[in-house]
Amino acid sequence: MDVSEQKKELRKKIREINRSLTEEYKKEASSKICQKVIALEEYQKAETIFCFVGVGSEPDTRDILEDAIRQGKCVSVPLCLDESTMEAVRITDYDRDLETGAYGLLEPKKELPRVDRSEIRFAVIPCVSCDRAGNRLGHGKGYYDRYLEDSGFQKVMLCFEKVLSEEGEIPVGPYDLPVKTVITDD
Repeated sequence: MDVSEQKKELRKKIREINRSLTEEYKKEASSKICQKVIALEEYQKAETIFCFVGVGSEPDTRDILEDAIRQGKCVSVPLCLDESTMEAVRITDYDRDLETGAYGLLEPKKELPRVDRSEIRFAVIPCVSCDRAGNRLGHGKGYYDRYLEDSGFQKVMLCFEKVLSEEGEIPVGPYDLPVKTVITDD
């Protein structure tokens, strides 16, 4: 079985685990995760951040986004332009600037200003699952691997402890980029 097939199988397994997670667990775990991110010195120092908007089985990142907006940071979130391209778009109001977009995700309105990747100093990255070494299992589209390639900013990856994979369980291909810092609710 090649890496792609192994990833598909692992995604299936993780989706089963996700279905068993209660809304109460996800809410409490998301809150713990967000507080850990907000407490990071790298986050506090960063004037420009990039953060996914958590929905469904992902940690809810609203607390991070709203804290960064309150602090006056330049806050950007991903916008999928096509099947392979993602851009960072600036938001200044969580409720006003986001709408349901591709794949049912909350995305920034298309008319909002873009943020050049070179301006980003801190990024919050999603995953379906990851291990403590930072190996990431994404949704399989490759958006983040392409976007993060050759980027110089600090990155953290968020994962519910209950879907964290054992080291060595996540198949790694040549384009998979590990993320040094993993934050869970544990």
